[in-house]
Amino acid sequence: MHDSALIWKQALNDGLHEDGAAFDWTAFGAERKITGTLWAKADGIWAATPLIQCANQLARELGVQLSIEPKISGLKDGILVKKGQELLVWSGDAKACLTFERPFINLASYVSGIATQTNLLVQEISKSDLAKKPRLTATRKTLPGYRDLAIHGVFAGGGFSHRLGLSSGVLIKENHISAYGGIKAAIENAKQWAPHGLKIEIEVKDQKELELAYACGAEIVLLDNFTPDQVRKAIEWKSKQAPKLVFEVSGGINVSNIRSYCIAGVDVISSGSLTHSVTALDLSLVFP
Repeated sequence: MHDSALIWKQALNDGLHEDGAAFDWTAFGAERKITGTLWAKADGIWAATPLIQCANQLARELGVQLSIEPKISGLKDGILVKKGQELLVWSGDAKACLTFERPFINLASYVSGIATQTNLLVQEISKSDLAKKPRLTATRKTLPGYRDLAIHGVFAGGGFSHRLGLSSGVLIKENHISAYGGIKAAIENAKQWAPHGLKIEIEVKDQKELELAYACGAEIVLLDNFTPDQVRKAIEWKSKQAPKLVFEVSGGINVSNIRSYCIAGVDVISSGSLTHSVTALDLSLVFP
């Protein structure tokens, strides 16, 4: 779903329209054929392979001559690219190449930046000595209209999706608890309305709320902003009282502290840092 050509193509087409491609005064009159190379200016995880085909297809539909082809064999999402490595060859009408350049690079850099950030955290998790390592997931902290591309980047980096939207899962957060007047009422309401196939997850802020949530029927508990020691205490309780309960930890988790949350008994680690504040992978297109 996330690597659907339609998603990439629509994003690229939107980028061209937003950029005023039809009236690119700077490129008017640039009719000669040119060839250039897109290369990486930093190490990172490449995550924009579907965009290549979409750009070629959109160029054909628009009646312009543009061809983008991999420079290296085996270019696919999830591979590590190195600073200075040549990735793609661009060729065609100068105007088409110049007009497509910025929207293409913006999308490729954005999604590959998310993949790179995700992979950094995945690598930290892999260094733990746990037999069963926790799953790393993204959150809904994404730009409107770009969630599918952001989650594509998370997958390319070795992470997973949490819930794609409000309708794809039940997650009772502190504001829901406040709105319904308490944990018990919030869980009862969710059970009344949610499809039977969805599990009930709830965010708790301390041990007392954890125990109450379980008593009220929660199946997954998000330990929000717990310290590692508080997580261990919760796991000790879980092992005795609720062994089937799924534990997710979240809240300020990033590459500098994620190892401390790789604790036996933690099933999921979620981090908004995968998508909400990443650095785009630095890419450059040069026509000599």
